[in-house]
Amino acid sequence: MSASSKLGFKVLISKYLPMALGLRVPGFISIHLRYARHSFITWLVLFVAPFVFALMGLRIFCEAVLKIDPSDLQLYLASFLVIAALFFWAERQRKFRRIYVILIPAIVIFYGGVELFFGGDHPPGNLIKFGIVSALPAWWLWRRASTKGYQLLTDGADKDYRPGQELFARGEYAAAFEYLEPAAKRGHMKALFLIGQAHEQGLGLTQDKIRAAQFYDRAGRKGYPKANRAFEALVDNMSEAEKEALNVAIDATGLKELF
Repeated sequence: MSASSKLGFKVLISKYLPMALGLRVPGFISIHLRYARHSFITWLVLFVAPFVFALMGLRIFCEAVLKIDPSDLQLYLASFLVIAALFFWAERQRKFRRIYVILIPAIVIFYGGVELFFGGDHPPGNLIKFGIVSALPAWWLWRRASTKGYQLLTDGADKDYRPGQELFARGEYAAAFEYLEPAAKRGHMKALFLIGQAHEQGLGLTQDKIRAAQFYDRAGRKGYPKANRAFEALVDNMSEAEKEALNVAIDATGLKELF
């Protein structure tokens, strides 16, 4: 076995063996755990209605289109994956985040409407049932999802980002970095972006275009479009020597080394 093959085998074992033994959970499960730890009720609000909708949709798709009969466990895991992907996308795209929180009460109203018109009950009983079972829950879900749920998705369910961002906006940079740096070390894309912005503009940190670009690059790799735009604008204004230094720094520096 070659040295490269041995290295690849070690990487494979270190990455997947802990997961197989239950010592490390898959990424799409860890997203849900992160949200549930931060606020269990808000996670339920963001999760339950889309999960049920995804579960039913996947079952219909598998049976009607793929002509297969998946087990309940397979459907549950696939639905968990779908909702995790939606969380991931909602963290990064403001428009989609707004759409997502609107869809949560809309799904409840949709199910209630189906039952209202096709359930077989007659007025006024069906209207009362619709109000109790669908309209009131949808109203409560909208209030929770559009406020705490939207904020949780914006923050990526990170306990340090929101206080750090608020302090940063008020110009209290030293206090802000006490929150932003721990979040950034965990890979929080928006915290990484703000630290990059601080380096670019000299806001409480040494003005350094190379380090600013490194933080923007790291945030962009996490999927933050705003960081990608900031990185491109910054690099466009660099000299050739600075660009060369940046390429060397990016190749040699990981997330831990940034701090």
